[in-house]
Amino acid sequence: MTNPNPPKPLPAILILCTSSTAPGHVLPLTAIARHLTQHNYPVTFVGGPQHRHLIEASGASFFPGALSPMGMDRARYAEGLPRMVQDFKTFFIGQVEGQVLSTQAALEAIRGQQGEKGREVVVVCETMWFGYLPWKWGRKAPEGFWAEGEAVPRSLGVNVTPLMLDGEGMPPFPLGLLPCSSFSSSSSSESESSGLRDGAAEVRERDALLREWLYKYVVKEAYDGFRERMRKAGGTEVPDEWMVNLSVTAHDTTLQLCHPLLEYPRPDLPGHVKFAGCLPPSKVVPPGFAFPGWWQREVIDNAKLANGDPARRSVVVVSQGTLARDYSMLLAPTVRALAGRKDVLVIALLGKQGLEAPPGILPAPEEGVNIDNVHVVDFIPYDSVLSHADVMVFNAGYGGFMHCVVNGVPVVAAGLTEDKCEVAARVEWTGVGINLRTGRPSSSAVGAAVDEIMGSGGKYHARARELAVEVAKGNPLEVVERELRALSQG
Repeated sequence: MTNPNPPKPLPAILILCTSSTAPGHVLPLTAIARHLTQHNYPVTFVGGPQHRHLIEASGASFFPGALSPMGMDRARYAEGLPRMVQDFKTFFIGQVEGQVLSTQAALEAIRGQQGEKGREVVVVCETMWFGYLPWKWGRKAPEGFWAEGEAVPRSLGVNVTPLMLDGEGMPPFPLGLLPCSSFSSSSSSESESSGLRDGAAEVRERDALLREWLYKYVVKEAYDGFRERMRKAGGTEVPDEWMVNLSVTAHDTTLQLCHPLLEYPRPDLPGHVKFAGCLPPSKVVPPGFAFPGWWQREVIDNAKLANGDPARRSVVVVSQGTLARDYSMLLAPTVRALAGRKDVLVIALLGKQGLEAPPGILPAPEEGVNIDNVHVVDFIPYDSVLSHADVMVFNAGYGGFMHCVVNGVPVVAAGLTEDKCEVAARVEWTGVGINLRTGRPSSSAVGAAVDEIMGSGGKYHARARELAVEVAKGNPLEVVERELRALSQG
């Protein structure tokens, strides 16, 4: 007998991701895609062609996006806010038209597939993909595209950067300032508490002035340009807010892909913006990857030694990241700070398979420095190396920060470009490491920070382990699926 109420088919998922630049954006979304395809959701993933292999390896169908990489001329702008403003004006806003066209084409392709006719579509939108927002604000689909009475697909935003959202007590993004909540205190001293409250009020006043300065002057061209692009794309009802706020709040539900302990307290966080938790460490090693010959002897066997064993060396990993590969910024100062030390093994990651160490990373032979404790290698999977690391020195990329947290590794953060000053501020605020407040630290500054972490009585390692235990309690992929089901059910 035919079931009069057959089960509703799972919705088709369209993933939109600004994957034309850094793997730090595409990898979390491919983890989501892999989970969904393994649970029988049909997934179409719009991304850059250079990441096609990653996308298809997740089980998703790759759909080429009309995307462009960050221009090399951005290097002409000073690191920090000037370069960030340039990125806002060119890369992020400049992508809108191509993203809108890619989104439209992908939706048409999904609806044209024989097996998907009549199946609901739900969009998973990385929050820095602005090309779906016009539909949230009035853009009309071609006549006959949607069935009568059918709404534009609901969207689940996924944020893979620090939470870029204004709020009570929050300094404006991306200045890398700590929030005024850092002035709160449980001190029993009346005068001390009063002084802290006064300080918090001053910080709030400072933040309000900085926000006005930022929006009215520094990013005004980007602010106005975003609204203009949205209107040209058919978004007739664009709210008068800064685009990074809207990229988070515009979706039906938005998930911050981290644990709330890693973000500043936000008493006024919108109800539809939720924390999903941190992706767990990956045990996946890329096909064909082989660990270096020294790996077993100097890393695996070293990790088996007791902490008090004089033969055991502390493993310090340093990475410049995957986007900015000016190794003079961080890799070289770190190597020079720690080369020759018998108590430390340095693993310097170049960030991509096939790269070779350029001149200047290792000390020159005439300097007479023993570099037997240093290994410069093109690539080792982050979670593989961090599972044995004692300290990570990194450029404050958000993905790197998450990898360190889930592996319980304290960090030294040095970064100013993109959103890195905001990540470094969160490193400082969580107590999991040291913020050097620069993207170009000296060798002495790096060495002192590493020594402070290793010689601090264990407070940084204890905090890192505490966070790792806490974040491991959640399952963000199950949260994503649950929220998608909720959106699909209305």
